[in-house]
Amino acid sequence: MASRATCLKHHVEVTSSGRRTLHIGSGDPLVLLHMGANPWSKWESVIPYLSDRFEIIAPTLAGWDGGNSLSGPITLDDLTRGVAEEMDRAGFRSAHIVGCSLGGLAALGVARDGRARSVLAMCPAGGSNQEQTRRLVKHFEMLNSLSWAQRLMVPVVLSSPRMRRVALRALVEDGGRISARQALAIRRNSAKGDWDNLLPGFAAYQLDSEPEVTVPFMLAWGEKDRFTPMIHEQPLWQKAVPHAESHVLSGVGHLPMFDDPGQTGRLMRDWLERHAAASAA
Repeated sequence: MASRATCLKHHVEVTSSGRRTLHIGSGDPLVLLHMGANPWSKWESVIPYLSDRFEIIAPTLAGWDGGNSLSGPITLDDLTRGVAEEMDRAGFRSAHIVGCSLGGLAALGVARDGRARSVLAMCPAGGSNQEQTRRLVKHFEMLNSLSWAQRLMVPVVLSSPRMRRVALRALVEDGGRISARQALAIRRNSAKGDWDNLLPGFAAYQLDSEPEVTVPFMLAWGEKDRFTPMIHEQPLWQKAVPHAESHVLSGVGHLPMFDDPGQTGRLMRDWLERHAAASAA
């Protein structure tokens, strides 16, 4: 896994402004949009399922290190603007879009802007009711209010598979199955978020059904997702994208590519090949 990550780093492009985007593969254009706490590296386990068939960019979303900076509480426009800029830089007039969590919400924004050929939103955020939204905001506040001493202990705690299961319970079904390196990356990238502008934006956001999206759209839910559970998120997402297909990823949590990269990569490949063929026809 470490050698694969090292190899992928060679494909990360850095602009003069410090924006970082993975750019790899060849074929039909594909944009991968990460969850809040992880940039391109989150996709490393599923890239092998895709890079022989698609030209992939995985930009860093606004509000995180390597993405556009924020001047106030984050909005959907902030998320999609940076994605559109990276699509322009790659020469993508339109592309297939896959997003996870916050990236799923950003994917909806790209589709509403008319630049998506198809969308696969995995464990998408944005459809929570007010009670669930407050719980999510509280989770991030807790993660980012660790004392200096607690922060020093994080690498020690995450070195144990048993403790990874406890610490990452909200995000993955079994944190013991991922490496300490991956767990530390999740924590490290979360700490680099612009939380002064991210949290107010998350708390204020409300998913609506306008403007209408007409491109092929799939909502893929993690069966064991404790962070944005299907029971809370699906009703508003179905109103926002009434024609969307729905799929449940078996036995996985909020980050399906960590819990089961094989199942996740095959779902992505099957969905994308189906709609890449349709868009070429």
